Amino acid sequence: MKKVSSKVERKIIEELNRISKKRGVHKSVIIREMLSEGIREYKLKEALELLRERKITIWRAAEMASVTYMEILDGLRQYNIPFPVTLEEIKREIKEINGN
Repeated sequence: MKKVSSKVERKIIEELNRISKKRGVHKSVIIREMLSEGIREYKLKEALELLRERKITIWRAAEMASVTYMEILDGLRQYNIPFPVTLEEIKREIKEINGN
């Protein structure tokens, strides 16, 4: 593991301390968990936005976000993104599934 430093507002430090105390773990554990969760959420939103713009397929979005196909479908519902259903997109999905 490598060290990273950053300046943050006092309120954030206080909240980190509160969560750390409540969970009984060191503040660094909380920070690592929150960074990982934030990165995962960022990747998901990025993939969903490309999907909304119809620039990628659902399979590609799942791969980009490092989530399952079902998780991408959940993301579509959560962020109110319509399922891409054009004939061309269905053909592309089938090709990707078959590895072509």
